[in-house]
Amino acid sequence: MIIATDVNPLPQSIEKIASSFGAKVYIPEESLKILDKKEYICAPAKDSKVVIEDLTVQIQEGGTLILGFTGNGLIGPIVANTLIDQIPDVKEIGFITSNYLPPISVFYAGVLKHPFRILYSPQYNLIIAICEVPFQVNKAYNDLSRTICNWALSEDVKAKEVVIFQGIPQRGIIDEYPVYYAAEDNMTDRLEKFEVSKLDKGIIVGPEATVLNEALTNRLNAYALFTPVLEIPTPEGAASIISVLNKIYNLSIDTASLIEQGQEIKAKMLELAQKAQEYQQQQQLPPSKEYTRYFQ
Repeated sequence: MIIATDVNPLPQSIEKIASSFGAKVYIPEESLKILDKKEYICAPAKDSKVVIEDLTVQIQEGGTLILGFTGNGLIGPIVANTLIDQIPDVKEIGFITSNYLPPISVFYAGVLKHPFRILYSPQYNLIIAICEVPFQVNKAYNDLSRTICNWALSEDVKAKEVVIFQGIPQRGIIDEYPVYYAAEDNMTDRLEKFEVSKLDKGIIVGPEATVLNEALTNRLNAYALFTPVLEIPTPEGAASIISVLNKIYNLSIDTASLIEQGQEIKAKMLELAQKAQEYQQQQQLPPSKEYTRYFQ
């Protein structure tokens, strides 16, 4: 019989138990840290890490991690930035680094920002991570997802769930932006209550996919929200997703400005299409199938 301990020196209580059973004792060279003990939950990453700068903020157990990655329609960053702008107590607490981050810097009003920031709202117990640069190396995704999930499950966080967003690319003018979901089995009933339609079949690509796959192997609950998007930023789609988040997390985020921006983008697209067709007529060129198909 072997009795193992995770601390060094050997506690007297363990020594007595081993002695009473005549068992051998395994003692580590040094006491294991909490994160070392949690490796069985989510393997640690090698090329990325979470850095928490503001240690005064205590994250409450059972929070939701909202991840806003760049992608089709820039849905993730638009949703995350809107939440950050309107949730009054949200505070930047750290960032995520990776050896695979592209050589891009981000700044707002002349102030440099880390391209992959982490913020927290105690009022709503929401952790918002926003990545405003695309990862161009696919092998970065698995490493990144392990870093995110490992931190989310750590003793300092103990998050309950993670949500990601993806746009469904559409050609032409989009008049409506329904929101769909894909989730783990234990979350479907909850999401149905908020009148979100389920996508029967499909695939998710990019860093969002690896985070979801990693969550399937650990204790984090995970789900994804989808909406139609253009091949350009689609604020109206983001507004639809935020409306769903308002219901799920009892938020009161105003989406009027996003809808207005979307309508302006739509009007400019129509104007450009009309000018292109007028130019074709003036040059007596055959109409472009690409324009007519895209802007029908």
